[in-house]
Amino acid sequence: MRAGYTLAHVLFQMISRLSTLTLAFSAISLSADEVRIAASDLLAEYIKAPLAAHAEVSGVDYRIESIGSLPAMEGLKAGEVDLAIVAVPEADTFSREQFRVYPFAYDVAVIAVNESNPINEISLESLGGIFGSNEEFNYNSWGDLGLSGWRSRSIKPIAGQVPDSVSLELFKYTVFRGGVMKSSVDVVKDSEVEGILASDAASIAILSHIPKKKEVKALMVASSKGAPAFGPTEDNVHFGDYPIRLPFYIVFNIADEDKVQQVVRVLLDEPVAKVLNENYLVALPETVRRQLTIDLEMSENGL
Repeated sequence: MRAGYTLAHVLFQMISRLSTLTLAFSAISLSADEVRIAASDLLAEYIKAPLAAHAEVSGVDYRIESIGSLPAMEGLKAGEVDLAIVAVPEADTFSREQFRVYPFAYDVAVIAVNESNPINEISLESLGGIFGSNEEFNYNSWGDLGLSGWRSRSIKPIAGQVPDSVSLELFKYTVFRGGVMKSSVDVVKDSEVEGILASDAASIAILSHIPKKKEVKALMVASSKGAPAFGPTEDNVHFGDYPIRLPFYIVFNIADEDKVQQVVRVLLDEPVAKVLNENYLVALPETVRRQLTIDLEMSENGL
C-alpha cells in the first residue's frame, strides 16, 4: 500500500471504531477447558457456528466476544482473552517476542466491469482517476484509458455498499492520495451492482466480492502503472499480489500456546474457510492452511 504508516494507522483506527463495545469478561477463575476469544466484529458472527459444533464434541467452552480490533488487542495484552482475531494492515504490528501470529482471512475490494468491456486490468492510479477527486489523473471516458473503439463512451463509476463491511473504505484508503470519492460516483447497495454492470457496458464498480453473473468480470489490479496486475484469487490475495486487501490475523500470547492450539486448528479448518468465503471474505488457500496446521503440530510436539 502506497500510504505507508499513515495508511496502516488510519485503517487500524477505522476498524477499531466500528465497535463501541468494551471487553466485559468475568473475573472469576476459568476452567482449563474454557477459551476466551475476542474477534473483530467484521467476522465474529461467522466463526460462532463452526466453533459451537466443535465445542459439542470437544467439551471446550468457547466464549466469543465481538469487538473492535484495537480493544481486542488491548484485552489480549491485559490477559483478559486467550486469543484475538483482528484486522490490521501489516503483521509486523505485533511483537513476535510476545505473540504468535497466524494469517486467517482477508477483506477485499473487487473491481468489476461488463464482460464485453475490452479492459482486463487496471492500476491503482487509474482507479484513482476514475473514482477520486484531487487525484493525479482524471478519467471520464474509456478513451482516456486508451480503449480503442470506446473513445466516446463515458465511464460510469459505481460503488457497492455493504453494511458492516469496510471494503469501500478499504478501497478509498488504498487508492486515493488524500482525495475523496467523486460526487459523480453512484453509491448503491452491493446487491444491486452486478445487475447494473450486466445491463450497462460503460460502468465500472467497486464490489465487496467476486462477481457471480456471467455477464460481469473482475479486473486484475496493478499496484502501479507498468507493474504486473493480479486478480483477486485466494493465492493472489494471501501473498499480497492483489493490492486492495485487508488482512485478519489470529494472535495469542506465546505463554498460552498449549491452551489455544486446538482452537487455532479449528479456525484454519475447511468448515470455517467455507463460511468466510460465503460471507464476502477471502479465506486462506487450502495449501497454506494445511501447512500452518502442520507447523502447529510440529510446535506442539516440540519439533
